[in-house]
Amino acid sequence: MNIWQRIGLITLSSLLVILAIEPFAIPFLTLVAWVPFFIAIHGTTFRTAFRLGVLQGFLTFAGTLIWLYEIFDTLALILWLMLALFTGLFAGLSTLPRLKNSPALVALVWTGIEYYRAEHFYLNFSWITPGTALPPNLFTSIIGVYGVSFLIILASLWLAHQRWRHGIPLALLIIIAVMAMSHRINHSAPSTVALIQNEKENFDYYVEVSSPLKAEVDVIVWPEYAISFDPTHEMNAYALKDISTLLDSRAQLLVAGGKTWHDTTNHIWSNTAFTFGKEGVLGTHFKNHTVHMFDDGEKGTTASAIETPIGKIGTPICFDCDHQDVIRRMTADGAGLFLIPSMDAIKWTERQHLQHGTLFRHRAAENGRWLAVASTSGLTQIIGPNGYADKKLPLMDEGVLIGEVSILKHRTLFQRGGWLFGPISLAVTVGLILWSIFLALRKKTSASEKADLQESPQPPS
Repeated sequence: MNIWQRIGLITLSSLLVILAIEPFAIPFLTLVAWVPFFIAIHGTTFRTAFRLGVLQGFLTFAGTLIWLYEIFDTLALILWLMLALFTGLFAGLSTLPRLKNSPALVALVWTGIEYYRAEHFYLNFSWITPGTALPPNLFTSIIGVYGVSFLIILASLWLAHQRWRHGIPLALLIIIAVMAMSHRINHSAPSTVALIQNEKENFDYYVEVSSPLKAEVDVIVWPEYAISFDPTHEMNAYALKDISTLLDSRAQLLVAGGKTWHDTTNHIWSNTAFTFGKEGVLGTHFKNHTVHMFDDGEKGTTASAIETPIGKIGTPICFDCDHQDVIRRMTADGAGLFLIPSMDAIKWTERQHLQHGTLFRHRAAENGRWLAVASTSGLTQIIGPNGYADKKLPLMDEGVLIGEVSILKHRTLFQRGGWLFGPISLAVTVGLILWSIFLALRKKTSASEKADLQESPQPPS
């Protein structure tokens, strides 16, 4: 196969991934999208595979994350390239002798690199992965999205190497897992929630919009940064009084995005989700995963459940839900429902909103919990514990979404240990890299010693 044929396969792979992701959303294409990629890099050297991997990654991320150009202009090119380097690294590593004949190990290396890119790399960017391209499924509630990525890559490797007896049954099993999870999950003893979708940062506006709702709902959720000040500060005592008045009817809770000021002189603050009851503040959560390259406050370090009159809840904020750790830790602490302030600015385009909205669904499926997300311009949605949207508002429109949610207490297999699939894959990947480096160095040393012996003068007989 010549280089142009390989580049053609790489381009086809990128196109299939782009079509699998929102806004095109043909999810089952992700089961075959990586097959041309593996055919293209098969039999190449580390350097060639790395370059082909970078090309595939750059085309994929530029095609799916084109909206980054609207935010960062030409800086987006660097961001796409940084993400593409991870695909290149994986492609290069897949050519190592220890991995060539082991599809399972290759898939583990993919998963380890993906987990690092999404959860530990500086940008913490968990978007555009095989596991999130596919809808939530039964495997999501067992081994999470990183485990699903592993299965997709493994099936793709088998299909690329024409191991039909393994690849086709695994692909069909994944499809069945998606179909089994998509059925509606009944719930009992519901609470009624109202989610407000609006771009404004105006406390008085949200009070005015919420007032007619208080007699028909149990919970009201305002989006991220709905309150542009710290409502707990003594100079803003009127805000707590207005909220108490707002909750004087049926409504028992208000969750709103705002700011907690730690040091006004040095401009130190945290992006905060406030949970208000009729008696005042019931709890707060500081955003753990702040958005890079934005003024998003100081990072929080805790992720705890909040005791409320309707039961224990979790209130992660926007980007917190792009990652596994915050919702997982809150669920482990007893959170049975998630009320989430979020922000996706209208100028970031509908494509960004749709792609971001899928991540919340995977968090719901992993932990088996209802998620109610109030976003500034979308996607405001109520997501069932199966990971499928029960209700949602149209993008970019101002509005109120009213629906039912429940406090749940069961623990998924993901919660019981399946979440470790990502960290274990990363550990295996690091181990394989270190072992390969060790063998390469030992081989180089042996070759050098052999050359020295051959060059040294022989003693007289």
